[in-house]
Order: sequence, then structure tokens, then C-alpha cells
Amino acid sequence: MEPSSQEEREIRAARNQALFRTLNENLRTLSEAFATVAGTFTIACECADRSCIEMVELQPDEYLTVRAEPRHFAVLPGHVYPDVEVVVRESDRYVVVEKIASAGETAEILAYETGAQES
Repeated sequence: MEPSSQEEREIRAARNQALFRTLNENLRTLSEAFATVAGTFTIACECADRSCIEMVELQPDEYLTVRAEPRHFAVLPGHVYPDVEVVVRESDRYVVVEKIASAGETAEILAYETGAQES
């Protein structure tokens, strides 16, 4: 694969995942209301697969930990794309991946532009 093709794939993957991150931030208020009763809330899997419609269950503090790093995304086990991301943390319910190279730069820029970055 040519470097430019790899870079394009990395950027496309980061943009796809940023879309899910933005969706999850928009659903956050509703999810937090449910979390007060259930102790957890559900977000859309933030993997690079645009056709993925699976959900990830997180505790509120887990979600905030993932969101604190603009290059991190919560995905389901088996939804990792090692050519554009690395695993930074795993649990039985979800995996935290970090975008690398151009994908990481794109994810970071998009997190700040959309306001999906936790302070």
C-alpha cells in the first residue's frame, strides 16, 4: 500500500470514529440520566467501521476517562483496526484504542473542533 493511501485510510478511519464520538457526546445527557438508575450507560461503538451499529456499556467514570484523551475511542472487543490504532486498555466489555500517525492528529483536531474533548 502506498504511503498516501495508508494516510488517507488513517484519516478516513479517524473521521468515522470522530462522528461516533460526537454522536455519543450528544447522547451523553440522556445516558447520564439512565446511569443514575442503572449505574452504567450505553454508547455507540466508536470503531472505524461505518456500518457498525453495536453498542458499548460503560460506567460514567470510564466514559470520562476515555473522553479525556482526544485520540482515544471506546470500541467493542474485536473492533480494533491495528493498522490505524493501538490498544491502550482492555476490559471484558470494551477496548480503548488510540489513533496513531495521521489518524491520531485528525482525531485530536476533530475532538477540539467539535467540543467532544473533556476538560
